[in-house]
Amino acid sequence: MSTVFVSQDIWPHLTKAVRGSQQRCAVVVAYFGAGASRLLPLPKGSRLVVDASERAVASGQTCPTDLLKLLKRGVAIYSVPNLHAKVFVLRRAAYIGSTNVSKNSAAQLVEALIRTTEPSAVRAARQFVRQHCLHELRPRLLNQMAKLYRPPRVPGGKGEKKWVKGTSRRPTLPRVRLAQLQLITLSKRDQALRDAGLPVANKRRQHPRSFELDSFLWTGKCPHLRGDVVIQVTDEGSGSGLVSPPGNVLHVRTRREENRQVSFVYSERPARRRRPVRWLARILGRGALKRLRRNGVIRDASFAQALLNAWAK
Repeated sequence: MSTVFVSQDIWPHLTKAVRGSQQRCAVVVAYFGAGASRLLPLPKGSRLVVDASERAVASGQTCPTDLLKLLKRGVAIYSVPNLHAKVFVLRRAAYIGSTNVSKNSAAQLVEALIRTTEPSAVRAARQFVRQHCLHELRPRLLNQMAKLYRPPRVPGGKGEKKWVKGTSRRPTLPRVRLAQLQLITLSKRDQALRDAGLPVANKRRQHPRSFELDSFLWTGKCPHLRGDVVIQVTDEGSGSGLVSPPGNVLHVRTRREENRQVSFVYSERPARRRRPVRWLARILGRGALKRLRRNGVIRDASFAQALLNAWAK
């Protein structure tokens, strides 16, 4: 067990540690710039949490193209807006310091890290990463975000724009939605519609071993879109209700009739048991029960974060 202070050759040190790792790595780092996939070549099965909000991408601080390169290697990537932490768990060591994953950090900035092999600290660092694996980024979403990317401006350079305090007009993707459902018996026609969409949904699965494929029926115009995160709240009767783990929407299969529209929404969600609505509401705090009974997009970012975090462990 040792703890050392690192202030010289930080990126050669980190890159070498990643390349020498035969185990899955766990990283939380605010920004992941152009060329970052070479600085931090994470192995398959690793977890990476970054700030891939619209502001971070549009300002050039996080590069979706480099995230896509890691995604193709089998790295699971998540986004947390307003992220500022820099935590790298590589093999049996944890690195905590100031450095983002960027060419600017490697070539220009003065950075420092603490490297520790203290087991309790390494476990705590790994748990910190796990707790923030909430909004998983998929190829389709990253390709969309790549259109927003602009190279970062050099401070003081020509055409530099001043930062304006405020938030983006568009929500941070993906959207988190609540779906209020009831138990029903499917007709043969509805069952046929569900079965017809299964091959497409199965083909789009990202985690067939640790996640399960789920689907639910939606009557009327379907607001759920591929790339959304959906949390099902099912009325079990007698005033009871169960909340399902957050699922990533993979596919929507729709049938249009004369008087109505019927859709099946397919999602991939963690293989975990559902939780009672009232129990979850007590954990989330005052007013949560009323919020959990609503349909639609959760626009309160702090509530969405707390709700997703309830399933993180």
